[in-house]
Amino acid sequence: MSEILCAHCHLPCPPKGAIKLEQSQPLYFCCHGCQQVFLLLHSLNLETFYDKLDKGTLSPVTPAPSYDEARYTSKPFLQTFATPLENGDLEVALLLENIHCSACIWLIERVLLKQEGIQSVQINYTTHRAYVIFDPNATHIPHILNTIASIGYSASIYDPNTQDKRAKKEHESHYIALVVGIFSTMNVMWIAIASYAGYFSGMDSSMAFKLHIASWILSSLTLFITGAGFFRGAFYGLKHGFLGMDLGVSLGALGTYLYSIYALFKGLEPYFESVSMIIAFVFISKFLELKAKIRANSVLDGLQSSLPVQVLLLKEIEGEIQRVLISPEEVEIGARIEVLSGESVALDGVLESESAQVSTQAINGENTPTTLQKGDHILAGYTNHANAFIYQTTMPFKRSFLSQMVQLVQKSFMSKPAIQEGANKLVRYFGGVVLAIALLSFLAWWFFADAQRGLVIAISVLVVACPCAFALATPIALILGTNRAFLQGVLIKQASSLETLAKATQVFLDKTGTLTDSLSVQAQHTYAPYDPNLLLALIWHNTHPISLALSTFLQAQHARPGLALESITQEVGGLQGIYQGHILHGGSLAYLQSKGVELGNAKGDFFYSLDRQLLASFSLHAPLKPDAPKLVSQLKKMGLGVEILSGDASKEVFNIAQNLGIACQAPLSPAAKLAVIQETINAHEVVVMVGDGMNDAPSLAQSQVSICMHAGNDLSLIYSDVIVLNNRLSSVLKTFQIARRAYKIAKQNLTISLAYNALLIPCAVCGLINPPPSSPEHEPKLACGGGQ
Repeated sequence: MSEILCAHCHLPCPPKGAIKLEQSQPLYFCCHGCQQVFLLLHSLNLETFYDKLDKGTLSPVTPAPSYDEARYTSKPFLQTFATPLENGDLEVALLLENIHCSACIWLIERVLLKQEGIQSVQINYTTHRAYVIFDPNATHIPHILNTIASIGYSASIYDPNTQDKRAKKEHESHYIALVVGIFSTMNVMWIAIASYAGYFSGMDSSMAFKLHIASWILSSLTLFITGAGFFRGAFYGLKHGFLGMDLGVSLGALGTYLYSIYALFKGLEPYFESVSMIIAFVFISKFLELKAKIRANSVLDGLQSSLPVQVLLLKEIEGEIQRVLISPEEVEIGARIEVLSGESVALDGVLESESAQVSTQAINGENTPTTLQKGDHILAGYTNHANAFIYQTTMPFKRSFLSQMVQLVQKSFMSKPAIQEGANKLVRYFGGVVLAIALLSFLAWWFFADAQRGLVIAISVLVVACPCAFALATPIALILGTNRAFLQGVLIKQASSLETLAKATQVFLDKTGTLTDSLSVQAQHTYAPYDPNLLLALIWHNTHPISLALSTFLQAQHARPGLALESITQEVGGLQGIYQGHILHGGSLAYLQSKGVELGNAKGDFFYSLDRQLLASFSLHAPLKPDAPKLVSQLKKMGLGVEILSGDASKEVFNIAQNLGIACQAPLSPAAKLAVIQETINAHEVVVMVGDGMNDAPSLAQSQVSICMHAGNDLSLIYSDVIVLNNRLSSVLKTFQIARRAYKIAKQNLTISLAYNALLIPCAVCGLINPPPSSPEHEPKLACGGGQ
């Protein structure tokens, strides 16, 4: 009786324990778990999952683990592991297990997205990490985990500390296997040298046999200890219909090993040293791959390690201020935190102490301490370099700048550039093609020579073929490029942006805050008496360079923050506030005119009105940044078109453009900037926009790659693809250079991989590449294609 296959996992059912499901055609299942998953998939109209598996099989479904609902829905747990979003949804990172192929990813995504309350699912096949956005009012984490378990997979909450331990354990196991492989291979090679020497000195056959036995033992250590991972990978690959590098290496090494045993007892020459060399050399490349991945994650590990575990909360208890140690996740907005000397800041906030000296190295790589004054903004990641200070929090821990940086770096590894997608498609078909070539080579050489020769040729084809080179050529280069950029003070939110930057043809630059240095107030024009404290309250929480310059100027005029406006609305070109029924407007000339303010012959760059009566205007000046000329000249040398798009007065923009030797367009409204960018894109140019101001947010969103100076507006940070943390134009230039280098290396890697396989596989088919013999006696026969 032929065996019955399970309708879900495609594995053989127990001879007497198959579960039968009566339908138009009877279906059989190996267990109740597989039956439940099969019915679930059909109820969700996801039957196409089985088409994506081809002829692969799955692991039988194991009972779903139970999750402590009270723990997973508790406030401390959600504060630690879930990120709140602006619309009230939560985002959680999960670590998936039992993932075997892309069909598994497809299935998990489709099943989760059909669950009520789940808004978005992103899964990285390389890291097996999933990011799930869900509505906490409609579902919860235990339900998500149980849903994944119900279809045969397991998931756990991603914890960076646990992940670090797993990475270390993996590195240790690889290192032990590497040591065994190198030790065995080196000794096998010494034995091979002895065999060669014995051939010329007249070694008797019994001694040669003993040396071959020693080689057999040592090569067995390499094959079954160092090569165990290749066999596991080949098994699971075959099980799920994927023919990868592991299969080729396993077949090549195992075929050589079995043939050598046969040859040993038939009086022929064995190839045990070739077995060790095949496994050892390929494993060394796998170990280097692991090291590269660890290195690629080192930036993320450094960011995570800079996040404090506890903070010192100042809390009033029975009329006295007491210091309480709590986790950052428990801190609420408005809490007062004390930071001792040498400690790191955990949450964003505003300085309450008169002054503080901090290091911003964790964020932008700057080693020089920065002095902050009372009222200045503090970001998570700053380190206290002087006396203790107190600040008031303005953001929860999960939304602090450093926490968001960690999340951005994590998600940047999930993006796949077009060049990587192309390489991945090639890898999918490579293994099957190589196996077909090896089989045809064996049959051809068997027909024209003999079976022994055909086997050697087939093994050679399997050994030299390397699909792994295609799969790793792109991601490692781009991830390392992303990390190198971060070390230069640049955060690239998506690795795919590197490819677009490398292909860029046109760069548009904003003027204020991008090409020019910090603004300062040159002159104040007063048209009616006004309260500077009220103007300061309007601009206090705004991060636009003009607002920052005005804040500095007004505080120097003895204005103090503290007034609370009823509302502040940030609009294109300015700010509107309400205070005790009065309407405040502050912004550009065009903005106040649009609000109906009569400006007359008023001059300046920033205008302030109360109840639509002009009270004051301010003239500001921003000197050109010292590194602006070098940025422009180097970009032009790289063959890029460079132009200024600005909303400022055309005369000032023209003077700067003339000094830099580039074209400019000014003054432009946000809509006009968008039109220029869209027109350039329609002309088949690859556009990069560099900016920082409120007016830049739409332009940054429209361009193919957007670069934002960190001192810029919050909206620009949201819409940008690249954030310059240290606010230096030299870092912008380095970003272009790093992108081109990373993309060039990725293309070189792919070219080398193609050339390697295109050259060596035909050579192996023609018999020009064979496993080296243990003695020169057979060399003319086996090392040359036509030697018979």
